[in-house]
Amino acid sequence: MMYEREKESRSYERDIMVFTFKEADWKQEGKRLREEVKQLRSLVEEKDEKIREMEVGLMEKNSEKEWELMGTKLLVEQMKEERARRDEAVEKWKQLYLEIKNELDELIQRTYDGISLFPSLFLIVLFEQFAEYVQCFG
Repeated sequence: MMYEREKESRSYERDIMVFTFKEADWKQEGKRLREEVKQLRSLVEEKDEKIREMEVGLMEKNSEKEWELMGTKLLVEQMKEERARRDEAVEKWKQLYLEIKNELDELIQRTYDGISLFPSLFLIVLFEQFAEYVQCFG
């Protein structure tokens, strides 16, 4: 009976020893897992921060693109207005050209009727120079 008790006692001590080793392994495994969790959390936080930075960057980039688009639209509008002003100025020059042409035609006709030939030649040259000037705009 003593022998049996001693045998059970040794067996119990072995079981306790095995359990103690396993418990130590479990504690080390727990520490390792906690460290791994900390690393993974910090990695997730870093990636979240990068994602936030990218989102902010995209928002800023979109904002810049919107400003560029607004600037482009403004530039196009200014170009249209400038073209309209230029077209209006050209139209006025054309009207002026036609009025002067009509006046010169009448003056030349009156000159041919007997007044003098020199002033009419001078006016023709002047008219041709004016026509060249107007064609530069039209």
